Parts: sequence; C-alpha cells; structure tokens
Amino acid sequence: GILTNAEARLLITVSEARLLARLLRPQVPSLRRIASVAELAGEGGGCVTPARGAQDLAFLQYTSGSTGQPKGVMVSHANLLANLRAMGQALQVGPQDVFVSWLPMYHDMGLIGAWLGSLYHGVRLALMSPLAFLARPARWLWTIHRLRGTLSAAPNFAYELCLSKLPEAELEGLDLSCWRLACNGAEPVNPDTLRRFAERFARYGLAPAAQTPVYGLAEATLGVAFPPLGRGLLVDRVQREAFQ
Repeated sequence: GILTNAEARLLITVSEARLLARLLRPQVPSLRRIASVAELAGEGGGCVTPARGAQDLAFLQYTSGSTGQPKGVMVSHANLLANLRAMGQALQVGPQDVFVSWLPMYHDMGLIGAWLGSLYHGVRLALMSPLAFLARPARWLWTIHRLRGTLSAAPNFAYELCLSKLPEAELEGLDLSCWRLACNGAEPVNPDTLRRFAERFARYGLAPAAQTPVYGLAEATLGVAFPPLGRGLLVDRVQREAFQ
C-alpha cells in the first residue's frame, strides 16, 4: 500500500529479499526495477544528483498507521533541518555526546533522531542491529557502558524488556553513569516503567533525571515535545471522561 501510494519506481533491498520483493511488482504498477545495493554499486555509473533547494522534497515519511492507513508526509530539506536543530537545542546535543542506537532505520526515531541527528550535530553514533537487542537486551546497556554513551532512545517496551528479562548476574559491573538522556517514545509511555527502570538501574549509576519521555509524529518530521532537562519524572493525572 505504501509503495503504491508513493508511486515508487525503484525498490532497493537486500539480496536475500529480492525474490520476495518481486512478488510486489504486479501489485505496484509504478515499480520499474528492484535492485540490491551491491548491484547498483557494481554498475559503475556515477549518481547524478540535481541541485536541491530548501523547499525541495527530501523524502516521504509515512505515519505509523496506529490510527488509520499510513499516510505519506512530504518532508522538505528545510523541514528536516529545522526539526534537527530544534531537537538538538532542546536536548543540548553537542559533539561531546555519544549516541547508542539499535532502532531500525525505517523508523523515524532511528533514521532522523539517531542517524541524521548525529550526523547534523557531529555526534559519535554507535549503531546496533534491532535483532541484536531483541536477542539479548543486555547488549544495549553494555554498549552504552563500553562506549560511554550519553544519548539513547527506545520505545517503552524496550525498557520493560530490560526490567523483565535481565538477571542481576548479567549486569554485574555495569556502569550507566554516562547516560544523561534515556529517551522513551514511539509508543505510549508507561509511568510505572519509568519509575521501575530508574529504581533498578540507579544502583548501576543511572542518574534520576535521565529518564526522558518524548513525543513525536511524522507530520512534524519527528520531535514535538521534550521535558525540561534535569527536571525528572512528572506525571499528570487527567480525568479522561471530561475530555471524551
């Protein structure tokens, strides 16, 4: 559905997925070619990129589809750069930071927040495979420990996984005192998860104010709301019925 909506003409995929990708061709009338990165690199022809202006389209970013069919958002270069600057300012990001991420590149928090954000602000970035995290959640925390990561972000389920799946023996010697911002977003943020994660990992050096709920959406490129740095957890209780 996304490929048809975007009227995609070229699909670049990994070699292992080419057979599966070919099944899409009859369903996507606009699709002219399916290729791997290796094939494109081996053709020897240089990529000709026309000059770009600030208002030109950088890419189409699709909504998550949590409230309906995914919709394509037309993100310009100016949109992207404005959001990267705003997020960097809100989180006080600088070249002294180290970002550790296992978030997939097809998700806006991984693509824009981790990858492009690190590129724009000159931040050292350590990228892990999402599968490496899911197979052993401790790898995420130990990578932060080993590389002295200061920034990392994940959905709420990842923090919950670290609480439920990691025995103390697997955490012996862990030092998270370097982790200044543990951003929690991309799905509903559970205050109980924040509290329990802060309590458990305080003994491993995690600062009380490191837990940072964040909110974003594709229609705003990525970041929308961040709490003031250093404030710590603040939970509002709202009577839902009155607003419904």
